[in-house]
Amino acid sequence: MISFVHEDGLGNMMDDGGKDVVMMESDSHMFPVEMITDYDQYLDMKPPERMVATKAEFDKGMSVRAVALQLQIKLRTAQYWVQKDQKESTYQIVRNVGGDRSPGRPPKLVEEHQKFLVDLIDEKPSLVLDEMMANLTDQFANLDIKKSALHDFMTKKCKISLKRAHFQLVERNSPEKNEDRHAWVTKWLQTDMDYLSSCVFVDEAAFHINMKRSYAWSKKGSRAIVKVPKTRAITTTMLGAISPFGVVSVLVRRPKAMTPSKKRKATGSRAVDKTTGKRGTVTGHYFNFLSSTMYVLDRHEMFEDNYIVMDNAPIHQHEDIRKYIENRGYRCVYLPPYSPELNPIEQFWSVCKGKLKKEQLLEEETLTTRIQMACNQILIGDLLGFCKYSTEKFDECLNKTPI
Repeated sequence: MISFVHEDGLGNMMDDGGKDVVMMESDSHMFPVEMITDYDQYLDMKPPERMVATKAEFDKGMSVRAVALQLQIKLRTAQYWVQKDQKESTYQIVRNVGGDRSPGRPPKLVEEHQKFLVDLIDEKPSLVLDEMMANLTDQFANLDIKKSALHDFMTKKCKISLKRAHFQLVERNSPEKNEDRHAWVTKWLQTDMDYLSSCVFVDEAAFHINMKRSYAWSKKGSRAIVKVPKTRAITTTMLGAISPFGVVSVLVRRPKAMTPSKKRKATGSRAVDKTTGKRGTVTGHYFNFLSSTMYVLDRHEMFEDNYIVMDNAPIHQHEDIRKYIENRGYRCVYLPPYSPELNPIEQFWSVCKGKLKKEQLLEEETLTTRIQMACNQILIGDLLGFCKYSTEKFDECLNKTPI
């Protein structure tokens, strides 16, 4: 559709509808982004969804054969699920009270020790076993226990295991940030925003060709060593958008062209983005990414009037970005600071990176093609699970507890 631009006499540019016009130095030549997958391609390329027969299907009075036909699964598979569900799960192996076998010595570590250890780990999660034993014997003077017994008690009774640590900034769960999240959730729960039906989640992620798993195999008694190139790999920035209905778009950010550009006009705000250098490049790429993404959204009815959810990075909150989104018929939602758990796309990127780390690139492959394959392999059911996980964090935010 052709739209004419007019000056209102005050130096402001307006379209035929009286809306401001965005003028941003963000043409595709100066700030190139390349679409590697979109919603339509994703639906064509993704694997079949996992079909799960739920108890509700059988509660309707349907026969096993009818459920199998409805879910398009083999009859024997449905029969196996029914048999498994009907088995008692409360079997316990108990000692025969009337037998001759001695009940054995009473355990040295009991419930009060369990509570102390759990509280200790909550406060200092990086303690080693020697430090745990020292704290335990200081608290309970007459306790005499071996390190192996303590380890078994920690893993089996306390349900605590040693894992790879994920470091978080102290500010992330400060009282101020907990208040911010509480206010954010309270505000948006009063609207029609629904993570499971009316939201599109956007964010950037960095990839490089030398990404490796954090764990590796080695012979017992030897260190696990993974060799990496001496030179640092070039980082590839991806910009993505997902929804509970599927992957909306994934674009790769290309280097900025070193030639003069023409200004691009689009419906939105009257301001001109005058940023230069590195930040200007990022803003221009992000604008083009949003433009391409909203063209995908425009083609599908389920995305009409959706909320576009993003973090509170400065380029995301640029006034021109917000007005451009709203004038395209969508709505902006900015997440509170230090709240990645509230953005489902964080889990999406994590799964994508995990898929890349599992296998080395083949000679005919590039990092971009491998990322494309990884994105298209994630099921709609998984995306819906990411969204549900984030919504489950709402209660913690309302209770002002750390996330």
